[in-house]
Amino acid sequence: MNSKQNFIKGTAILMGANAISKILGAVFKIPLTYILEEEGMAIFNTAMGVYSTLLSFIISGFPLAISRLIATEYALENYSNIKKIIRISVIILSVLGLLGTLILFWGSDFFAYSMKDPKAALSIKTISPSVFLVALGCVFKSYFQGCVNMVPTAISQIIESFIRLAIGFYGAWVLKNSIIEITSAGAISGITIGEFVATLILFILFFISDKKLKKKGNIQSNKAILNSISQIAFPMLICSCISSAFSLLDVATVRNSLTNIRFTAENVDTFLLKYSSYTTIFDNLKETLKMPLDGARWLYGAYTGYALTIFHLPTGIIGALGTSIFPVISGAYAKNNIELLKRTLLNALQVTITIILPCALILYMFSDELLYFLFKNTASAHLLSLLAPALIFLCITDLFVVTLHAFGKIYEPFLYSLIGMFIKLLANIFLIPVARLNIEGAIIGSTLSFFIMMIINGRAVIKYTKINKAEIMKLFRPIVSLLVMYVILRLIKEPLNIIFTNEIIALFISLSAGGLGYLMALISTDCLGQKKI
Repeated sequence: MNSKQNFIKGTAILMGANAISKILGAVFKIPLTYILEEEGMAIFNTAMGVYSTLLSFIISGFPLAISRLIATEYALENYSNIKKIIRISVIILSVLGLLGTLILFWGSDFFAYSMKDPKAALSIKTISPSVFLVALGCVFKSYFQGCVNMVPTAISQIIESFIRLAIGFYGAWVLKNSIIEITSAGAISGITIGEFVATLILFILFFISDKKLKKKGNIQSNKAILNSISQIAFPMLICSCISSAFSLLDVATVRNSLTNIRFTAENVDTFLLKYSSYTTIFDNLKETLKMPLDGARWLYGAYTGYALTIFHLPTGIIGALGTSIFPVISGAYAKNNIELLKRTLLNALQVTITIILPCALILYMFSDELLYFLFKNTASAHLLSLLAPALIFLCITDLFVVTLHAFGKIYEPFLYSLIGMFIKLLANIFLIPVARLNIEGAIIGSTLSFFIMMIINGRAVIKYTKINKAEIMKLFRPIVSLLVMYVILRLIKEPLNIIFTNEIIALFISLSAGGLGYLMALISTDCLGQKKI
């Protein structure tokens, strides 16, 4: 453990690990569809949905609470308290994790029938031990992140992804001639075994690291530590439950609003021009002028299954930045080191904006190519292009929320997210039924929601950190470099598509040239010259 490891290094480590995990996840998921096919993937995703929901309910708030407490004690050099925090956290999360595993295992039939998929029961049983393993592992992961040491997290994450890929694919392949329930359980077993190995690695690395911590500093009582954990974990749990309810309401309003669409003879042709070449569901739309139930399901699937899948790839990688700065800001806040706090946040914002701007541009300009490369399906290309600005707003908002959490502000960003969610729900209700907008109304609502949340969370962060306007304006210097990248891509995209019949080669050359131009422009405008923490 290196106490001087700065967040830039930690971010690079976690971003690399996240990128590798995303790639391995795609390598696992895409060929898995050929073995499991639609029915098997439905079983697999049903089990994953039940598992993820229960897991988030059990551990929600604890990683944040543990990481913040350890970051604070580490900054104050109260190493004895760190040991007590870990011991108490292990007991709490071991009990909760074991309870979750037993609930998932013995209630597998109940959950499967509740999700209208009885065949998912065996897969739910197979993944149930992961609840205990992840709950226990998050204690050690939070410890390392609180000490600003991202290496163990990265190592465990990459190894877990490799094992999930190898065991899961092997299990599905070996059992491919069995009934579909067993084949799906074989695929999902890779996740359980991967989590077991990842948790074991984290424990071993913690055991080695713990020996180096000296008994030093003030020692709090078990009750005081338990209260400190509860003050963060339980509000986060409440916020998580309410957010989950709003997410379900979001899905419900989108699906319901899609079925309320009524077309006219004038606008139905525009709609059919976009989608009729991809599906036969809308063949009778000119006669009925009413969105069919199957059509609403198809539109929602095109939006969430394809456009949103690619949209969330950069957010997963950029999310490493928030994980990296959280302990640094928590420690600086505990020591009232406002200068370190401001420099960390400004550097993090600069890194985020520098990375996310070209990502958004690529989504906007190459939506067709990306969807064809990954899914051989470009039906939602215009939806992905429309989502591009939302990527910028979402990533900056997430960074502001992490900062407020590092200050111990739990309810404030939650209330701001509720404002954004209400805006999103209103957009679903009033924009989606507009025939010429249809599913695009959901994207407009999401973009507006993320933008407003970015503004109000940003104002709160500025209020607490006293960042001035001049410092904020410097963050937007990469826009000039983005314009350079846009011009390069606009000039070479079509000629390369004509020269190379292979779309992948043309895409690779275009992105390489655009990325190089962006990098050179960043260097020439001194956007990369900011001092590191």
